[in-house]
Amino acid sequence: MLEDLSIPTKKFNCKVRTVKAGLSEKDAQILESAVMNPEWPCRTLENALSNKGIAVSEKTIKQHREKRCSCWKI
Repeated sequence: MLEDLSIPTKKFNCKVRTVKAGLSEKDAQILESAVMNPEWPCRTLENALSNKGIAVSEKTIKQHREKRCSCWKI
């Protein structure tokens, strides 16, 4: 009866992926390139995106860059 009992895995949507889904293909590529570029400090990129009306936190950018978000676990 309980053979398939297991701890549920939490799945959190990555804000970077969510934002990319709402952008054009070209803008999504630009965003991904900027997020993965280590020359962009996370805080600076957060501010630059905020100036464009896109809210992605420094922490989220860092997690995506370090491949610790749900994007890399799919």
